[in-house]
Amino acid sequence: MLEIKSKSDIIIPFEKIGEDGWTNKTELIIKELADNWEDDLQEPIAIDAITELEESLKTTLPNNLKLFYLKFGIAEIGEQLQDFDDIGWIKDIWKDAPEYGPDFTQDDHTVLPFLVSFSDYLGNGNMFCFHSKTKEIYYYDHDTQPFLTKIFDDVSDYIKGCLISCQSDLFNQETGQEKAEKWCEEILIELFGKEVVKKWQY
Repeated sequence: MLEIKSKSDIIIPFEKIGEDGWTNKTELIIKELADNWEDDLQEPIAIDAITELEESLKTTLPNNLKLFYLKFGIAEIGEQLQDFDDIGWIKDIWKDAPEYGPDFTQDDHTVLPFLVSFSDYLGNGNMFCFHSKTKEIYYYDHDTQPFLTKIFDDVSDYIKGCLISCQSDLFNQETGQEKAEKWCEEILIELFGKEVVKKWQY
């Protein structure tokens, strides 16, 4: 059982998805989180379904994201990875009713045509997207211009950050969740920097 009693109990699951042994700690965190919330584990996604999605999008998913889907499916990682039916081009969301869409800035428009959403963050309208050419990860924040900000070079960093942050839910009762959240945030800042964490989690 994974129980966060000290900062050293928090697991950093991998450096990059696909490296040797990347699934071991990842699987432990995902199973512990599912048990904590009494959720079922998600089934892996078949390569045929991934290929079908890529053909529909007319672009390829980041390789590390595909590896994650093949092993863990649309797993609970503390944020809401989108179902395959919901993954799509950001630019198409408001195409039928542009008057309801964001007032994208000039900087936004330079990357907007290339961004595909794959995570709904916390279901609050903000989304994480991958760049169809570079496979970098961008954050769509509906509250702040510019709305689109590059936040990670690789999807591994996003999923790793989620798997670290969600461990605050596994806090020891004597320790308390507030302290566990503080430790998780400190680790995220050590890995990604204060500005990234501030943009992402605040």
